[in-house]
Amino acid sequence: MEQRSPVHEIVNALWKALHDLESTAETHDIERWGFSIHAALSAAGREFHNHDHVVDLLHDGDPLEVIAALYHDAVYIQVDQGPPRSMRNEIAGVLQQGADGWRILPEAAAPVSADVLGVFGRQVGEIVTPTTGLNEFASALVSALQLQDALDREQRIAVAACIELTIPFRTDPVNALASRLQALGIPASRHEDMVRRAVRVGNRDVENFSNNDAAQFLDNTWKLLPESNPELHAPMVYTVRDYRKALLKMEGFLAWLPAERVFHRWGDEPRAEVHARRVARTTGNLKLAVRYLRAKLYSISLVEAIAETTGGDVPLDYFMGGLKSTQLARPTAGPVKRIEQFLPQLAHAPDLDASLHRLLAEGRASESSFDTGPSPLGAFLHATVGESAVMKGVEHAKKWWAGGMDAADFLAAQPARPVAAIARAAGNIIDTRRDRLFALAERLER
Repeated sequence: MEQRSPVHEIVNALWKALHDLESTAETHDIERWGFSIHAALSAAGREFHNHDHVVDLLHDGDPLEVIAALYHDAVYIQVDQGPPRSMRNEIAGVLQQGADGWRILPEAAAPVSADVLGVFGRQVGEIVTPTTGLNEFASALVSALQLQDALDREQRIAVAACIELTIPFRTDPVNALASRLQALGIPASRHEDMVRRAVRVGNRDVENFSNNDAAQFLDNTWKLLPESNPELHAPMVYTVRDYRKALLKMEGFLAWLPAERVFHRWGDEPRAEVHARRVARTTGNLKLAVRYLRAKLYSISLVEAIAETTGGDVPLDYFMGGLKSTQLARPTAGPVKRIEQFLPQLAHAPDLDASLHRLLAEGRASESSFDTGPSPLGAFLHATVGESAVMKGVEHAKKWWAGGMDAADFLAAQPARPVAAIARAAGNIIDTRRDRLFALAERLER
């Protein structure tokens, strides 16, 4: 089947949904709204919350679910460095940026936007931030304001309710939403359907967490890193420490996240067995992701410490060798030297988990814009020292990062042969530190 470009997918999906709802919206208005959504999702910093994610959510939903899916990620303030240009007029009429967040303006008390405030449990004058649902709230406001003449009141509220339940990782948000919908006067005959629809959209938005393929789950997780760490947008510039901080932030979050906060239920939506299966798969994926991230963290902790003790932090590209983008930029210059080309073969540790090692050695489902898919140093260390030593090493690294020891002390506490091998391998690609790296390797092996 022929594929369409994202802008066609978005405009056509919005046009069909409004047509199925027997809306009187004119085609030129539908195109304008669709172009507005497409432009918002086209921001350069978006790796996950982009067209592909939205288009994936357009299948198997009713028309109101489709409209909610189209709008739910339209605003992403911290990644886009402000509201999307295509939606600034709508947002400027109801929200105002301040030093501590975005204040809800008195103009938001007008009937159309007031219903969105009611769905989200917000009031005029409140301050909303990205960590308290600003992006979803602003996206719902835009959807209501743009479609105020295309949808009736209950339809606009239904769309806003779906977007509200895409605020992720909360404890039991469904009952609170259901109560707010009742307070807005939604008739009992339609209240249950409205809540169930919102649950479907909210669960579909995080469906990746219950993916049967751990590599696919990690692939999408990895796309979130540059969205919350803008320094990673420059693959050949960000430093070893930048990369480590991004990994540490993600590891801390996933280690904390209870699987029960990812998916939600309302009555029989979804069925009990479907919900239990999603939670179980999510639990397994989170555990594997944390172990994977800790293996990555251990390898980058050694790189950071080696760099620190031989002259200081450097761009990761300088220490590890060029990414694929380096060779693509200069295709006639020949193969790019990479640190893994100079690693020796050492004996394998006995506690080698095959699934984790495969992820490290073979990589996630695809390479990202800022990182390689495979983790050669992570695979080397996992195979050489074993998982228990890797996990112990991460705890040592966290003490170092917290100020409990310095880089030299941290290195001295790690298995000497593999650390020396990494230092020596780095010496083969870093001419300016070659002597210091080789000297460090010799000291470690004494």
